[in-house]
Amino acid sequence: MDTEHDNSIMKKCFDNYEKIQTQHLKAMRSEGSPDLKLMTREREGVFQNLKDNLEAMMENAGLDHGTDCISDLSKYENRLASIMKLDEEISIEIKNYRDSLKNSLNHMKKGKAAMDGYKNAGTNPQSPRVLSMNR
Repeated sequence: MDTEHDNSIMKKCFDNYEKIQTQHLKAMRSEGSPDLKLMTREREGVFQNLKDNLEAMMENAGLDHGTDCISDLSKYENRLASIMKLDEEISIEIKNYRDSLKNSLNHMKKGKAAMDGYKNAGTNPQSPRVLSMNR
């Protein structure tokens, strides 16, 4: 296989993944309610492409170039570290979003319970309407 061609494919795979990461991180920080299912599908697709091409390149590099390919493989190490760092940032944003949704849901549950309490207070005809303090 042509090393220049392999490098071009790998560069494109890394670029695509980093572009998706940047878009998703921006969306998580700016949108009120991002579409996490869509983001997951998009990330799975570009991740699988990156993974498949990395695996193929590693297999072919050793067969075609022997130990001369180590420098080619090591140059992707920094890009992988950068990708992992961005993934961690996205993970933190998703956790913050999830926590925010959880808090909102808890507030709504408390409000619903309070409203149900007011609604049910006047519906029981057997309950006294006046509290008597005489005994």
